[in-house]
Amino acid sequence: MTEARKPSWISLAEVPKPPRSPWFLMEPLHEKHAELDFEALMPCRIRLREELQWGNWPPEDFTLELNRADLRRHHDEFMRGEAFAYTVLRHDRSRCLGCVYLEPCAEIEGAQLAFWVVDDAIGLEAVLVAEVLEWVHRAWSMKRVLLPFREENTRGITLARKCGFRAIASANDSPLSEHRCFLSESDMGETVAQILDDA
Repeated sequence: MTEARKPSWISLAEVPKPPRSPWFLMEPLHEKHAELDFEALMPCRIRLREELQWGNWPPEDFTLELNRADLRRHHDEFMRGEAFAYTVLRHDRSRCLGCVYLEPCAEIEGAQLAFWVVDDAIGLEAVLVAEVLEWVHRAWSMKRVLLPFREENTRGITLARKCGFRAIASANDSPLSEHRCFLSESDMGETVAQILDDA
């Protein structure tokens, strides 16, 4: 069965370059990143399954080739302007630290943000989210960014509050009805700036 395509969100010509950060690089996720992504993902898969409610994904027998196909799918979505996935790398590109995902969110008429980081980069999470928020609000001209977390993800919920997100209710019939939803608006920049100043 052919996978149904999502509606195009933004044209490639309008997609801004990733932020330039002193702590990491961001690049559009591509199958060329498959090995680094696989090496980052698999050791922390149990924590990510629990925090992000990924079910049994990735399975124990997940292979590099399956990961390559998954990254190819993300890149295809990027090229069609449907959703935008980025790898987070060390500056020397020797290691993947995580991923960032942006997609349209009709519930708030803005963007929905998701991300993950490797176990030893958890201390970088607040900086990563703050950098991405500043970039999305400024370069993408997105006034509203939604960050959903499952109730069990207490660390993520604490992070959302630290980064200045405001808790909002989602509609009962929303795909996010079982999530705690947090909203960042473009006038919340002072909190983001403070996180970056303290880093």
